[in-house]
Amino acid sequence: METPSLVTERLNLRPISPNDIDFIFKLFKRSETNKYSEYPDLKTRDEAMEMYEGYLKPGFESHFRVIIEKKDTETPMGTIGFYKYSETHKRAEMGYDLLKEYWGNGYVTEAVRAISDYGFNDLGLIKIEATVDPENSRSIRVLERTGFKQEGTLLKRYYYRGSFHDELYYGIIKE
Repeated sequence: METPSLVTERLNLRPISPNDIDFIFKLFKRSETNKYSEYPDLKTRDEAMEMYEGYLKPGFESHFRVIIEKKDTETPMGTIGFYKYSETHKRAEMGYDLLKEYWGNGYVTEAVRAISDYGFNDLGLIKIEATVDPENSRSIRVLERTGFKQEGTLLKRYYYRGSFHDELYYGIIKE
């Protein structure tokens, strides 16, 4: 799957490179980044390199992830991308994260709109899906603000941080 480079009013969305390992470590070592996911906080830069090699670098068939970067300063703030991409079924699942100091500024909303447009217009997707922990109110607002509709609840879907967690299932259809 091709990893895109996209530009919005305030953002560059660009492929992740080995030069971003320090940023990846900074982002994923923070508990607030990983609070609603099954992934543990990174402890070392080597773990960030393993994450890059196993999941974030360009060239995977079923997914891609890009850096969310402030256009004016080229400062990395987070990541966004598709996974569970199915060319046959014309669907993919979206995921994103952002450093806490950039929360509340509409950056993720802007990135979600750009990635969704790319998915529908360039990849030919018919549906984009996302799941979110019911307690993650910020992410729920982003999804609803960008046109995603809650389609259901996946009960006890993930086990992390010592307990089972439900996931809200959201989707948006190309129309």
